[in-house]
Amino acid sequence: MLHMPIDWTDTLYMFGRIALAALLAGIIGYEREHVQRNAGMRTHILVAVGASLVMCCGEYLVIKYSGVMNLDPARLGAQVISGIGFLCAGTIIKEGISVRGLTTAGSLWCVSCVGLACGCGNYVLAIAVTAMMIVVLRVLRNLAHRQRRKSNRLIMQMTLSMEGNTLVSLQSDLQRMGCIIEEFSFSFDADRLRRHVYLHLMLPDRGSFAPLMEALSHMEGVVSVETVYE
Repeated sequence: MLHMPIDWTDTLYMFGRIALAALLAGIIGYEREHVQRNAGMRTHILVAVGASLVMCCGEYLVIKYSGVMNLDPARLGAQVISGIGFLCAGTIIKEGISVRGLTTAGSLWCVSCVGLACGCGNYVLAIAVTAMMIVVLRVLRNLAHRQRRKSNRLIMQMTLSMEGNTLVSLQSDLQRMGCIIEEFSFSFDADRLRRHVYLHLMLPDRGSFAPLMEALSHMEGVVSVETVYE
């Protein structure tokens, strides 16, 4: 079967695309790693490099077999878009009744698309989307936290042992501290003998945050207490 030869210039050009995908994904991965998410810099880089390589391979096949058979370079990329879902699902963690990792899963999916854009040579769009992702992940996250601080609202998850304070006494203690409970839900972990409590609180003032966390952490039966955010 006859086919067109591929020179080293084309190969190096494609490798440059993959390197750019790794750089852009590393920026996103660093942001996720900085906020201690499961999928960090290495995971994001690997996803983008793989996606970029797939797109370059599609172009490679088109060039190599030009005039011999009809090939669609986008078909390989389409499999990346649908197949990356299994890795995204692995970053979503259910802790009690709360779900964490949705934003990281979204960033992984977007990074795979950035890799595809680099692989097909659309550098401007890949860089622009990376900048947009940083705005969404970092800037909007900070704005959301700032707004939450201004409103004195707090989302909290507590893990309790089966012994110690009851849920009724916990609710009474929070109300005695001046907290308004806007949402209160819980679940049981029979395997670990734990109770997971998920709370939306309105604090009396922002200065009461540290004393509240200190008081809750020393309550009988409290295994852990943390603020929940994505």
